Amino acid sequence: MPELPEVETVRLQLMQKVCGKTLDSVEVFHSKTVAHDETIDDRLRGKAISHIDRVGKLLIFSFVNQADLFLLAHLKMTGQFFYIAADGDMVGGGHSLSKTEQLEFPHKHSRAAFHFTDHSTLYFNDMRLFGYTKLASAAEVAVARAGFGPEPIDPEFDCGWFTEKLRRRKTPVKAALLDQTFVAGLGNIYVDEALWRAKIRPMRRAERVTKAEATALCKAAGDVMNESIKVGGTTFQ
Repeated sequence: MPELPEVETVRLQLMQKVCGKTLDSVEVFHSKTVAHDETIDDRLRGKAISHIDRVGKLLIFSFVNQADLFLLAHLKMTGQFFYIAADGDMVGGGHSLSKTEQLEFPHKHSRAAFHFTDHSTLYFNDMRLFGYTKLASAAEVAVARAGFGPEPIDPEFDCGWFTEKLRRRKTPVKAALLDQTFVAGLGNIYVDEALWRAKIRPMRRAERVTKAEATALCKAAGDVMNESIKVGGTTFQ
């Protein structure tokens, strides 16, 4: 499953490839992936991508001169983005590729294609159909952002706040860290790694973690994700 470092890697890759490009059309291969929105092609045609933001594992595409139009994208378990340039050059990532997976697009797991006016295309693939891309208003984006806690990779992440909040929780410490409303972006792989570095058993009750251990865990969580982002996580590139 793609976690924050994988999603951040995809975001950084796509920022270099699609920002400034204008959409010519949106081709939908499975309506569930676009929230069964029959208007997505009409509403995005002619719009230029201005930026790609991220909160937790949610990607937020914004558009030039469109203050109330956004595209939300979540890879969930098996989602992938692949950008194919007009000359066939490809970059992409998300869910790890198997040795038998096709690299000719579209294929049976391609769910939507965002075609640009320069004849390049951004494909959204998702084998298990848990991921999505959907249009959203500014108000809906604000609601989505409000559902996430702060991220350990944020330079301003407050370890004092983290320690206090963690030690009030009465769940296993791993479960507490996986709660995206508490801290955003930590998934199974990186929670395990952070706990191992901090020498804390995953099933230990969060309320029994000492202040020193919580401080070590705070640092470990940020370190392991930042290190993973530097090497692209487990993302295919």
